[in-house]
Amino acid sequence: MFEFQRLHWVASITGVLEVIKQNILTLVILFIVGSRNESPYFLWLIGAGLLSAFGLGILGWFRFKYQLLEDEIHIHKGIFVQKKLYIHKNRVQVTEISAGIIQRIFGLVSLTIQTAGGGSERAVLSALDAEMALTIVDILNPKNAKESELNSKLSQEEQQISALPNQGEHSHTKLTPPPNHQPHTNHNPEWTLSNKRLLYLALTSGEFGIIATILGTILGQLSDFITDENIQWIVDRIPVIQQPGLFFVLFSVASVILVSYLLSIISGIVRYYGFTIRKVGKELHISRGLLERIQTTVPYHRIQAISSTEGLLRQPFGLESISIISAGHQQGQQQRSLLAAPLIYSREREAFFRQFFGSWELSQGISQQTRQELQDSTQDFLSSVNESSIPLQNFLESNDEHELQMYAKAPGKAFFRYLRRPNYLWLFPTLLGLYWSPWLAWAALLSIPATLYGWIAYKDTELGLSLEHLYIRYRVIARKQIWIPKIRIQSIGNSQHTFQKRKKLYHVVFSMVSGSHELSVRVKDFSSNTIKSIMNWFHR
Repeated sequence: MFEFQRLHWVASITGVLEVIKQNILTLVILFIVGSRNESPYFLWLIGAGLLSAFGLGILGWFRFKYQLLEDEIHIHKGIFVQKKLYIHKNRVQVTEISAGIIQRIFGLVSLTIQTAGGGSERAVLSALDAEMALTIVDILNPKNAKESELNSKLSQEEQQISALPNQGEHSHTKLTPPPNHQPHTNHNPEWTLSNKRLLYLALTSGEFGIIATILGTILGQLSDFITDENIQWIVDRIPVIQQPGLFFVLFSVASVILVSYLLSIISGIVRYYGFTIRKVGKELHISRGLLERIQTTVPYHRIQAISSTEGLLRQPFGLESISIISAGHQQGQQQRSLLAAPLIYSREREAFFRQFFGSWELSQGISQQTRQELQDSTQDFLSSVNESSIPLQNFLESNDEHELQMYAKAPGKAFFRYLRRPNYLWLFPTLLGLYWSPWLAWAALLSIPATLYGWIAYKDTELGLSLEHLYIRYRVIARKQIWIPKIRIQSIGNSQHTFQKRKKLYHVVFSMVSGSHELSVRVKDFSSNTIKSIMNWFHR
């Protein structure tokens, strides 16, 4: 254990595949261009590229070594430049065990170790024995070693129970009973994504646009194949199209959209099949995947915030996804593996929070009655502050017995700013193009959906303060909610540009740690009095 070891030789295969994956677009373009190129030198070039990929993969495995000590792991890697990485258990944020197709064939797993700090490192041991991977995880998370053993025993019993016939969709969701009735079987609570929800998640996946863009890019590289003869060959085999023209273009666009949608459905099912989250002591264990089974371990003390996303296709049905913002994962790159619940009903959120995150305040959001009561009391007090200079501290202390201390939304004087802002995206480009293309005047119809979006964004923007948590709701395209513990907020700032000064409005920015960087959440156009009360709450 205390000597340097190499990974299993299968790591050389995964290394080759990783090199090919990183250069797949280049290889596709080369094959397309090469099919039109009769020069033998081009084939030699492609062969040399593939041979180089194999060489780099094998050399990468040969040069990779790791040494496991009592409280840290040493890693030496690099083909031409040897890099040495030392990871102490106190720096480990998140560990992730996954098993792709290649690893499954040989009974191996891949272990990813994510550290914290400004110089965040990510170490990947791509071919380990499962027992060795668990040993490394237990050494880097020594406090949870006994709990992991207990969890392995309980999981065998739970697998036998899960083999029984299901009693409906909600039989997969084990919610916490009242505090006065805590059965022993709930020591390791678990939530599993049902097949019905998996299907709806795939049908409403937001990856459709990304896949369509990729397909469009690939088709753009196939211009050499889009000839009159090929187009006519396709037209002859489609009865509804008599000749090339508008109908053929519409058919082509519809085909790309349909294929993109089908691929997004398949991608969603493959990625989130068997999604399970389990609470094990002071950690959350999240596993998912059909072809590649991934298990992510997130320590509770690394959780910085929790967010909820309600997509346009999901919000009407009261559905949302819940994600964890962790100090060990960089949002945007690893956000998918930090989903705590890919698809859940909004009415189940409070029980889900209580089950896996404990007593997070405002987890149920803010009811309409509470909004009105708190908004009225806050506005009345802020008016008295302006008139008699009563300290804001008095107002916050007077509400200590309530979960929600203060509620604020964008004021009425910011209403028209919300309506105008989305129209800027189309208005200025259209005005510039009218000189050359007068028909662009029809783009003025875009003001209808843009203004409607602004009105919805205005209605959805709000924030609430409790004793220990900040709650924010806002809209980008989907409606988002985020809960941030006060102790996890790194900084609070505000900004004001020239057009906001007359109405005394500010943008408020809240920052927290995400991966090796700060993640900022900005809510727009709040009054100066609201800013003062937020800062007073933050410094209490």
